[in-house]
Amino acid sequence: MKKYSNIIILSILVLLLSGCSEKILDKTPLNAYSDATVWTDISLAGTYLTACYGEVGTGFRGVGLGSVTDEILNGRGPNATAYHLGTINADRLSDTYGNPWYTHMSWAKWPSIQRINLFLDKIDQVPEAYTEPAKTTVKAKADVMKGEALFLRAYEYTNLCRTYGGLPLMDKANQLGDDFSLLTRATFEATVNFIVKDCNDAAALLKVKSEMEMGRATKEAALALKSRILLFAASDLTADGTAKSDLVGYASPDRTALWTAARNAAKALIDLGTSELANFGAPDQNEVAKNYFEFFKAYDLSNKEVIWGKLFLQTVGTTHNINETWGPNGLDEFGRNGPLQRMVDSYEMSDGSKFFDHFSIVDDNYIANNSKFGHESPYYDREPRFYASVLYDSCVWKARFANLAARDPLGIFDRRTRITIQGVDTISKVYGIDTRNGPVSDWNGTYGGYLTKKWMDNKTWGRDERNKNVYIWMRYAEVILDYAEACLELGDIPTATTNINMIRNRAGLPDFTGDITEALRHERKIELYMEESRWFDIRRWKILQEALGIINYGIDIKEVKDLDAGTITTTWKQIECQKRNATTFNDKIYWIPIATTELKKAPQLVQNPGY
Repeated sequence: MKKYSNIIILSILVLLLSGCSEKILDKTPLNAYSDATVWTDISLAGTYLTACYGEVGTGFRGVGLGSVTDEILNGRGPNATAYHLGTINADRLSDTYGNPWYTHMSWAKWPSIQRINLFLDKIDQVPEAYTEPAKTTVKAKADVMKGEALFLRAYEYTNLCRTYGGLPLMDKANQLGDDFSLLTRATFEATVNFIVKDCNDAAALLKVKSEMEMGRATKEAALALKSRILLFAASDLTADGTAKSDLVGYASPDRTALWTAARNAAKALIDLGTSELANFGAPDQNEVAKNYFEFFKAYDLSNKEVIWGKLFLQTVGTTHNINETWGPNGLDEFGRNGPLQRMVDSYEMSDGSKFFDHFSIVDDNYIANNSKFGHESPYYDREPRFYASVLYDSCVWKARFANLAARDPLGIFDRRTRITIQGVDTISKVYGIDTRNGPVSDWNGTYGGYLTKKWMDNKTWGRDERNKNVYIWMRYAEVILDYAEACLELGDIPTATTNINMIRNRAGLPDFTGDITEALRHERKIELYMEESRWFDIRRWKILQEALGIINYGIDIKEVKDLDAGTITTTWKQIECQKRNATTFNDKIYWIPIATTELKKAPQLVQNPGY
């Protein structure tokens, strides 16, 4: 048997040859590089590492992680999954489409970790194949690459740890013949310590972003990841002393020490001084809305707020089609991952006041209850991030294709039903183009009435082409909010206040008023919408039951033209668009179970509580 690394297709192949002569076994393959060749050539080792990057998943999915929160629908609705209903178990882990639990952060990531570990096992021997003066140069490159691999392992472990709790700690590649029946899970505390060590080691080896190739791990990324895992670890779910097992929390937590570690991790990146918040043009709210949207449809990662992300081309390599997946059915797209009504209602008004300071729900209808803004529409005078993040009825999006251009010359997101009456008779009833009764792909219309604008590109036509905008895994705004939260928990209210308001003011809003914890959590919800943060936040704050809710609403909009009265009346009515968890909440869903099939492979693994 001989192992080969297939660099041509950027994947790792193990070729098992049996029944062959020794002479055949010794032949050099013509379409692959042998192990010995790969680990004596810094360029080939680099290509192997690039393949490891390619296995890191993004949030560009047909069913987003936000669907198990209060952010978005499950797909386009209205069906709930086992997780929503509280019936998830070790034999029922799949989503609506039969896929394992969000594969980019599931137990299925162990092969990726194995490949990273193989790289880490081998990379130190690469410089030894060179002689001076090349050896010194190669050693410097290898050290940086080692830092990249340590970061990638820490990143994968962070997602797994925040999903399952304590994990098997694998710091070396497994070998054929290893006995996995003896594999055990480390405690949550030991797993966090393992991740933090990898982050520290990576940060020591990596260069800052400005000195690295765009898209690769950087010193900033390692520090930001450390901040992310330590914030999670210090929070109530794992550190309030009530964890049901040391696999899912600390047995004897020192909250002050944990929050201090989280604060210091975030502060280390801040003090590095190489990252900064993007300038969106505040206080001009129109500019903020425009530039916030543009930030997430960028074609490169050069903005200093971006800490780590993924680049895409439309026709080469791994591609994505988020416009086609998330866009309106009226543009022949799939209408997935639209925000829930309660997410829409969370966005503040333009003056920083709460939406429900100005609107009430009466018999399921949204009614303006004061005259400050002078509009009956719930979509006027909202804060800039609403306009940058949400497609709502009548907002301008993109020009229609030729067959509908005359009907909709502005290119709006058309979700209202237009009814004309005279006396008691209905003269006409025309459904919006982007509804589930519209003229194009009606089955792809969202049940909720909204779509996610954030991450889409208004210059890409999803029906006909792939996207080329980036995906951002980490950005500086998250670190600022991490720092604010850790400071708040340590009683440093002035520093926490300053950093919360830094995010608000950048968005064109005034300083917050009222409860500071509520303000902090609100800013994370709004600022990090659809960035795969919310599920981890509502779990670590232990507000999962409140956030999931039993009924989730969307919106139904009717515009009635009365020919006799000469009036046009518009109503916005909340409608049920998706059921969620059962009336009896089961707190086992704070953690995801390990599949029975995996437990059979490694029977010493202990299942998570409640499963």
